Amino acid sequence: MNLSFGHSPWLFILLLLLAVGISWWTYRTTVPEIRPLLRLFLGSLRTISLGLILFLIFEPILQNVTDEQVDPVVAVLVDASESMALADSLQGESGSSLSAKLLSLEKSLSGLDVRYYSFGNDIQKLDSLRIRKPSDGRTDISSALLRLSEDMADIPLRSVILVSDGLYNSGRNPLRVAESFPVPIFTIAHGDSTTRRDVRIVQVISNELTFAGTTVPVLVRIRNDGYGSGQLRVQLQDGSGIVDQVTLPLPASGTESEVEMSYLAASPGRANLTIGINRFEEEATFRNNSSTVSIVVLDQKKKVLLLAGAPSPDVSNLARLIEQDETTEITTLIQAPNGTFYDGKLPDDFSDINLIISVGFPGKATPPVVSAAVANAVRSGSSFLFVLDKDTDLASLQRDFNSLLPAALKSIRNGFLEGSFVETTAAASHAIFDTGSRSDNSRWSRLPPILINDSRWEAAPSSTVLTTSQIRGIPIGDPVFVVGRVGKSKSAALLGHGFWKWTNVPEDLEEESNTFKGILTNTIQWLYAADDNRLVRVTPSEPEYGEGESVVLRGEVYDETLRPISDAAVSVELTDPDGQQFPFEMTLVGSGRYTLDVGSLPAGFYTYAAVARRNDGQIGSDEGQFSIGKRTLEFRNTKADFGLLSQISARSGGARIADSDMSSIPQLLQNLPEFRSVTFSSFSQLRLWQKWPFLLLILVVLTVEWFFRKRFGMV
Repeated sequence: MNLSFGHSPWLFILLLLLAVGISWWTYRTTVPEIRPLLRLFLGSLRTISLGLILFLIFEPILQNVTDEQVDPVVAVLVDASESMALADSLQGESGSSLSAKLLSLEKSLSGLDVRYYSFGNDIQKLDSLRIRKPSDGRTDISSALLRLSEDMADIPLRSVILVSDGLYNSGRNPLRVAESFPVPIFTIAHGDSTTRRDVRIVQVISNELTFAGTTVPVLVRIRNDGYGSGQLRVQLQDGSGIVDQVTLPLPASGTESEVEMSYLAASPGRANLTIGINRFEEEATFRNNSSTVSIVVLDQKKKVLLLAGAPSPDVSNLARLIEQDETTEITTLIQAPNGTFYDGKLPDDFSDINLIISVGFPGKATPPVVSAAVANAVRSGSSFLFVLDKDTDLASLQRDFNSLLPAALKSIRNGFLEGSFVETTAAASHAIFDTGSRSDNSRWSRLPPILINDSRWEAAPSSTVLTTSQIRGIPIGDPVFVVGRVGKSKSAALLGHGFWKWTNVPEDLEEESNTFKGILTNTIQWLYAADDNRLVRVTPSEPEYGEGESVVLRGEVYDETLRPISDAAVSVELTDPDGQQFPFEMTLVGSGRYTLDVGSLPAGFYTYAAVARRNDGQIGSDEGQFSIGKRTLEFRNTKADFGLLSQISARSGGARIADSDMSSIPQLLQNLPEFRSVTFSSFSQLRLWQKWPFLLLILVVLTVEWFFRKRFGMV
C-alpha cells in the first residue's frame, strides 16, 4: 500500500508542526489554572483535530497494487450444425461418433482452464461438451471465431480447438479470419472425406423481386455423385401445385447439370417455390433433394392518364410506346378546340391514376378549371411527366403547374429553336439513363433535331438535370430533361417537342432510337416506382427461416419530418398458417429502432401486422410476411472438407489433430511459447478525504475537548 497526497507532503508536515505549536501555545497557560496532565490531554485533542483537518485538506489517497496469476485459457468451438449429425449417421463403424470424440477431448483437457462453445447459426456458451444433437441450419465458422475473439478480449485466450466437418455455408471465408487470428487454432475433423452416393440440388438462382404477370426464370444446378445412367425429374411447385416440370438424363457421376425452369408470377404477394428432384436408392440423404426459394411479386399494373392539349405526332407516338407494355392501362384524352376532350372526359377521381402524362397540356383551349383539376391531382401525389409542345399555353402552365415541375418557368418566350440533347454528368449515374449503352453525347446530334423552347427555365434545387440543350452544335446549358421530387410526387419534364422523329428513323440510326425508347421506358418506370415514405417500417431479419431458427422482427418509427421516434409503443399481431393470431410488443433498441424476438416457430407461412402508437394516437402501421421451412444448406455437400480445416490450422499457427492424438493435446499446448500463466496487476485507490469516518472523528475530538473545557470553566 502507498499513501499519497494531492498537495506537497512537505507542506503538510510543516503545517502539522505549526498546528502542534499552536496547540502548545493555546494550553501553556489557562484560566482558571488546570493540572499539567490535563493541559497535555487537551492540547493533544486540539493537535489531533487540527492534524485531521489538515490531513483531509491535503487530499490523501491510499493506493494498493495487487498481482494475480491467471492460467492460460483454451476455447473449444464445436460445430452444432445439421451436417455434423449427418456425418455421424454416415460414418457407421468407420469412425467414432461426435459424442465419443467430444468426451475424449474433454477428458484430455482436464486440468486446464477450458471454455466450451457451440456454433452454427450463432455462437453459444456451454457448460460441458455433452451437447445435444446438432440441429442448426447453417454453419458460420468465421463469425464464431470473430465473436469468440471479441468476447474473450479481456481473458488470456491462448488457443482455440475447432471441432467441425469444415463445411461452412454462411459468412466469410474462414481462411481470411484464420490468417489474422490472434492465437493458434487446432482443428479436429469430424465426418468422412470420401464422396458418398448422392444426387442433390446444389444451387437455385432466381430473381428476388418481380412483377405480377411476368415469367421468372429459375435456374437449378444439380450434382450427381456415384450414380450411373438414369432419368432425372425436376419439379417446380408453388402453393397451388406443380407449375413446371423437366425430365432429363442424369448427369455423369462427379458432374453437374443446369436446368432452367420458369414460374409465371400471377398475382402480387410472396411466392414460396419448392424445387424437388426424384430420389435414388441408397442416397446419403434425401434432405438435399429439395430446395425452396422465395420471390416477392409486385403489382406492376400501372394506370396512366395521357392528356394532350391538341393532336400531335408526339402524342400518338408516346401512346403507342406505352401501349406496348402489357402491364400498363392507358387512357388518352386529347383536347378539342372547344375545350372538351375527344373520346372521353376528365375523370372525377384521380386516386387510382398512377401517372399523369401531359403533352402540350394545358393547351390554348384548356379551360382554367380543367387545368386546375389536373394540377390538384398532381399535388395530391400522382406522378407527373410533362412534355412541352408548340400548342402548350405557357401562361396557364406557369400559373397552375410551376410549383409542380422540376424546372420552373421564369420568363415566357413562344419561340422554338432546333437543337438536341447534351447529357450531364448526373445522367451517367441515374437509373433513367441505364440503357445498357455507354454515355455518348454524339449520338444525340446524329438524330434529327428537335424543337427546344426559347423560354427561360430554372431547375428546382432538389431536381436533377439529365440533359441540357445544344443549338446548332453549340452547348447552351439550358435544362431540357429534368427529373425530381416535388412535394408528394415525382415529376419529369421534357422541355421540347418533336421526339417522335427519334423513334421513326432509318436503319442506320436504330441503335440511337432504341436508346431513346429505353430512356422513355425507364422514365415511366422511375415515375411509377413508389418511394418508401412509411412512418412505420417492420421487416423480418430474413424473408425465410429454417426450422428451429429464432424469428426476429426489426422496426423503425419516424414522425412526419422523418425524424426517429424513440417513445412509441409498437404492437405486432402475428398470424400463423392456421389463421390463429398472437399479439406481441416490440422492444426499443434506440434512435427510433425497435426489435422483437418471436423465437422458433413451426414450419409454414406467416403474416404480421404492426401498429405504432404515441400519446394515445396512431403514428402509422405496416405489414409483412415470412416463411419457415426446412433448410437444405447443410445437406448440399455430404463430403467433409478436411483440407479447409488443415489450412485453418496452418494459417493460424496451429495444427490439425487426429482422433488418435487427442491425448497429446495438453503437450501441444504446453509447447506453445505464449501458453504461460499471465500476471495481472490490479490497481485500486481509496480517497480518504472523501470518507465520512474522518469527519466523524474530528467532530468527536472537538466535542470531547469542548466538554472538558466546559467542565473546568475554561469557556
